[in-house]
Amino acid sequence: MRTYVWLILLSILSFNCKKGSPDPVASLPTVIISGVSSITSISVAAAADVSSDGGDPVTARGICWSTTAGPVITGNHSSDGSGIGNFSSNITGLIASTTYYFRPYATNSIGTAYGDEVIFTTSATDIYLAGYAFNGTFAVAKVWKNGVATSLTSGMSDAYAKSVYVSNNDVFVTGYDFNGTATVAKVWKNGIASSLSDGTHVAYGESIFVSGGNVYVAGYESNGVNKVAKVWKNGIATALSSGSTDSYAYGIFVSGTDVYVVGEEYTGVASTHIPKLWKNGVETSLSSTAHDASAIAVYVSGNDVYVAGQDYNGTNFTATLWKNGVKTALTNGTFPAYALSVYVSGNDVYVGGSEADVTGDKAKIWKNNIPTTLTSGSTSSMVASLCIFGNDVYAAGYESSLPAWTPKVWKNAVATSLTNGSSSADVYSIFVK
Repeated sequence: MRTYVWLILLSILSFNCKKGSPDPVASLPTVIISGVSSITSISVAAAADVSSDGGDPVTARGICWSTTAGPVITGNHSSDGSGIGNFSSNITGLIASTTYYFRPYATNSIGTAYGDEVIFTTSATDIYLAGYAFNGTFAVAKVWKNGVATSLTSGMSDAYAKSVYVSNNDVFVTGYDFNGTATVAKVWKNGIASSLSDGTHVAYGESIFVSGGNVYVAGYESNGVNKVAKVWKNGIATALSSGSTDSYAYGIFVSGTDVYVVGEEYTGVASTHIPKLWKNGVETSLSSTAHDASAIAVYVSGNDVYVAGQDYNGTNFTATLWKNGVKTALTNGTFPAYALSVYVSGNDVYVGGSEADVTGDKAKIWKNNIPTTLTSGSTSSMVASLCIFGNDVYAAGYESSLPAWTPKVWKNAVATSLTNGSSSADVYSIFVK
């Protein structure tokens, strides 16, 4: 009996000793940076890989960045899901010409692990402008890059560059050049001209947009009797109106597969034009009343379509913004005012143009309907085009100063002149990248 009891005790002790080993202790995850790419002046794409969770689920992962070494998640960082495996992050809001330190992170219940650090420098901001400069006899179509002008035409006839768009490393400009008989609508790609019209009748390129490898131009061309609003896609024209009365296309924006064009059409009654929006060629009137109005620029953000222009109140033109067809007057109509550009950044809507006072037109930017005047004194000025890039607001236009107009660029309301003012020049379009 005693032997039997001892055998039972030995069995129990043996069982307890052979019970499963304790769970391994969890550790920090392992994360490595795969690289950075698509570096611009304000953005970068980063890729990383969580190769091990350390035995505990990864609840957060992403990229940290700073202008000093050793960025951590208490500073700037992205949130790119959870778990192990590859992930990527598109980071924006950086500063041009600035050195940044990047490293990936991964977090589990033990803590946060960081991968190796990558150092890179954002590119410089490039500012492109389209316009003209008078050579003493003719207007010469010009494109400026960072203040340095390049002539697009010979200067033997009047020519104007009206709009610029930069896609990858290619610079596209539209405008028009006089051939001795009529103005010819043009596209310049990296300074090389292509004609959109045959020169039989006057034609004008007014706005250009590049999307999906396609080049779109809004403008108008005479049919021999009336002006016809048109959109050219890769040089192939589509008429937006019947041509029974004058119509004009001034602005274009492409969103996905949708092409938006704005302009105006003459009603047949003196001094009466209806502002128009064409979406994929289908026309919408932005005003139904018999008075003068025009749509000049369009910007699409998500499902919202913003159009800038002017509407006549019976006494003066008022700077006007339409959002999805609903009109908002930006000025009270005491003095003439014009809206020539619109740009949407996040939840903010910017409109550029001018409003007169007793001394002349003043360049203005309306941010969410609140105006800022860019000039003071007795000179006339106007904002023709806007671009928001990063945290900076860029505007382009002119300011008159004897003996000529001087083209201007305003960055956060601080002006830079493009010429010395000895002869007339102007800019109509700005593109920043």
